[in-house]
Amino acid sequence: MKTKTLFLNLFTLAIAGFLAGCASTGNDKAASTASALTKSSELVAKGNTLIDETLASLNDLILKPQPDLRKQFKTFNGSVNDLASVAKDVAGKADGMKAKGAAYFQKWDEEMAKLKNEDIRSRSEARKSEVATRFGKISQSYDEAKLAFQPFMSDLRDVQKFLATDLTIGGLSAIKDVAAKASKEAVPLKAALAKLSDDFKALGLAMSPTGPAK
Repeated sequence: MKTKTLFLNLFTLAIAGFLAGCASTGNDKAASTASALTKSSELVAKGNTLIDETLASLNDLILKPQPDLRKQFKTFNGSVNDLASVAKDVAGKADGMKAKGAAYFQKWDEEMAKLKNEDIRSRSEARKSEVATRFGKISQSYDEAKLAFQPFMSDLRDVQKFLATDLTIGGLSAIKDVAAKASKEAVPLKAALAKLSDDFKALGLAMSPTGPAK
């Protein structure tokens, strides 16, 4: 009798542990996705700041050239390289975010299929649809922002290469209109990136199993 009771207790604990493990796996995937969203938000915001710094250094070089242009160019050159590095990091984090999101929603489907109560399953389906829709929209917004950023970054790289060869007053004069165009194009781009950063952050909080820091 004692042996049978012990066996039943162990069996019950094993089942409870298994169920807890399933739940924690789903929560872990949610936390991982939320973390990727938050990190993406931070990197996009950093990129926006670097856009300002890069354009400021370029305009300083073109509009207020010093007797020795090399120091100003070095500042601009460093800003462009930093911006390119952050853009690469954002792309990596965004790709990781999408992969984590896909794994999270797949796990959600798997766990939802195990639900016996029709009402609970219906609520779960509604919630999954809501979160998945938000996730899909923000992924699309990122792809659109990435497409808008690429020609902007390409122009900065070309200016960088141009001035590396012709760092003279004449060279600055020749590239002046390109710099003005970049500054103009940066306005809607920065607005889109700021919104993207906010959306990343908001969705990260919504998908996180922990509450926002007080």
